[in-house]
Amino acid sequence: MRLDRDQAEALLARLRGCPVAVLGDLMLDEYLFGEVNRISPEAPVPIVRVRREKAVLGGGANVAANLKALGAEPLLVGTLQQDPAGERLLGLLARLGIRADNLVVDPARPTIIKTRVIGHQQQMLRIDREEARPAEGKALDALRNALAQVLPAAKALVVSDYAKGVVCPAVMDVVREQCAFHGLPWIVDPKPAQKELYRGASLMTPNTKETAELTGLPAGSDAEVAVAGRKLEADLGLQGLLVTRSEKGMALFAPDAEHREPWLIPTEAREVFDVSGAGDTVIAAFAASVGSGGDWRDAAMLANAAAGVVVAKIGTATATPQEILDHYHDQEAV
Repeated sequence: MRLDRDQAEALLARLRGCPVAVLGDLMLDEYLFGEVNRISPEAPVPIVRVRREKAVLGGGANVAANLKALGAEPLLVGTLQQDPAGERLLGLLARLGIRADNLVVDPARPTIIKTRVIGHQQQMLRIDREEARPAEGKALDALRNALAQVLPAAKALVVSDYAKGVVCPAVMDVVREQCAFHGLPWIVDPKPAQKELYRGASLMTPNTKETAELTGLPAGSDAEVAVAGRKLEADLGLQGLLVTRSEKGMALFAPDAEHREPWLIPTEAREVFDVSGAGDTVIAAFAASVGSGGDWRDAAMLANAAAGVVVAKIGTATATPQEILDHYHDQEAV
């Protein structure tokens, strides 16, 4: 089950300018690219001679970057600190034209940094700098207020949860209340430890491992993912579920009374270099498609195609409409 190029083009045209709110943990993703020619005399570890470095948006900010790349309009809500990493993050947002007026300065928690060391196109090490604890006090109040300001203008909400503190019970109370009031679909990229916070979501996008952790059931085969997915929907009162399954593609549980089994969508990826951030691409493409009035199945197939583009790139990446359409052209030429 896949879209053809004309269907994808129509869906991408419709989502252009669609306002999608993003609530989540914001991160700065740093990459140090180098070459490895010898082992350190100080310890049995490789020496990476850095040749190039770059910084990109990560976490919820990468969801916003993916929305912007697709042509949608992200409305980003999250926290950062007025530290060097926070300034770099704001600079990256500004460069992409992503509004930062609903971001909250939290002096108690530094801006999250994830530094990846890449040697000969392979990730060798990741260094995390963070304080993972719930937002409190004035920062929490500001987050709740920012959501109340943003959601009336949105067509959908993405909850990008990395369990670093933005997605917490007090904030999720506002999500449920405001999304119900405004009739907004809210779509969650989950962390299993935070399972109860997602009760009543429109849709979740767990991978196979997260699905197994969330249900306590195996989720490898088609039959297993069908059983685990139905349990997860029932446990949390979800309207639907989109399970990402790596080389097996995706399984969509849609609110379709005439089709009780999940829709199995084969992978669009032809080459896989790096899966970092692919889940952000999936949820961005799905949310923008649904927010602009797209069918859930079409939205899932477009998200699958977008993921097929980004996994062929090294590092956290995005997919543009032209790249997705070129991908369809390449696939149809095979």
